Amino acid sequence: MLTENRYVIDPDFTFDILRGLARYSGSAFIAAVADAVTKLPRHNISQAVGHRQIACKMWLRDTLYDTLGGSFGHIWVVGGWYGVLPAMLFDDERFDIGHITSIDLDADCQPVADILNAKALKEGRFTAQTADMYKLDYGAAEGPDLVVNTSCEHIPDMPGWLSLIPAGCKLVLQSNDYYSEPEHINCVESLDAFTAQCGLSHIDFRGELDMKKYLRFMLIGER
Repeated sequence: MLTENRYVIDPDFTFDILRGLARYSGSAFIAAVADAVTKLPRHNISQAVGHRQIACKMWLRDTLYDTLGGSFGHIWVVGGWYGVLPAMLFDDERFDIGHITSIDLDADCQPVADILNAKALKEGRFTAQTADMYKLDYGAAEGPDLVVNTSCEHIPDMPGWLSLIPAGCKLVLQSNDYYSEPEHINCVESLDAFTAQCGLSHIDFRGELDMKKYLRFMLIGER
């Protein structure tokens, strides 16, 4: 549809395409994205499931499995946004995950995350929580055995946040050098700079992914 010299995507049209792709691929994840587009049209989830976001999360998912295996009791994803990463992990048969909690400061993220993770939510294996990552009790008895933060470039005080996490806790961290994005207030210029910023006690994996517009950096290790 062309409106005022720009194309506006019809949600029904988008849903039909996604539903067709879900049927062809057998992907529960794509089917859930189609469901979210239909039920919550005012939420623009296109950026969250854009090709660069998906590529970065696929890289994380595959590297996590290769590095630490696929068995986890409770994963916390802070800055979890619309819950795309939990949905991708639940959709991967290599993983055996007891529970994933997706945490974001924006309350509008929770309805979308609940739809993308509807099956796990029904099974009691998923929670979307609206909270400030600086105010969480990472050392609680029911706390995580793995903390994931894919939005370190948005955090003003990385050392301050990391200091809240108990020593020895497993971490997956991602940042980038995409300085031109206004919301990226804490980019790093290189993988070495990101490694120094995080100061992990042990590193199982460190690497970078060329996204053309920017480099994505990732660390897997222990606080």
